Amino acid sequence: MTGDVLFSCLGTTIKAAGSQDAQWKVDYTYQFEAARQARANGVEKLVLVSSVGADSRSKIFYSRMKGQLDDDVVKLGFPGCFILRPSSLIRKGSDRFGEKAGVVILKGLNAIGLLRSWKPMPTEAVAASMIRLAKGGTTGLRILTSQEILTD
Repeated sequence: MTGDVLFSCLGTTIKAAGSQDAQWKVDYTYQFEAARQARANGVEKLVLVSSVGADSRSKIFYSRMKGQLDDDVVKLGFPGCFILRPSSLIRKGSDRFGEKAGVVILKGLNAIGLLRSWKPMPTEAVAASMIRLAKGGTTGLRILTSQEILTD
C-alpha cells in the first residue's frame, strides 16, 4: 500500500457484524493493519474517522474500541495524523432505525440548546473535512471535534 494519504473510515455495527469480536475486527483490526502497512510503505498522512467520545479507557465497548484505534494509529508515527471525531452521522438512504431515531432526537435536543457538541452531521461534511485535511500542508497530530469538522 503506497501513496500520499490513507483515508480510513471503515465501520460497522454489532448487529451487522454479529458480535463485539466481529465488530472489533472490522472497526479496529482492519483499519489498524491498513494504517500500519501504509506507514511502513511511506504514506505520510492518515485521515481517520473515529467517533465522538472515543477513549481507550472507556467502559463503553464502542468508545473504548474507537479510542484504542486512535491511540494505536498515533503511535505509528505518521507525519500528518488527523483524527475526526464526528457525532451522529446523517447518512442518505440509511435503513438503521436506531441511527435515524438518534438523529431526530439529537436535532430536537439541539433545538432547545442541549447537547450541541453532539450535533448530527451529514457524511458529506465529514468527507469534505477529510479532503481539506489531506490537501492542506499541516503536519503533526490533530484531533477534530464535531464542531471543528464543520468549521475547519
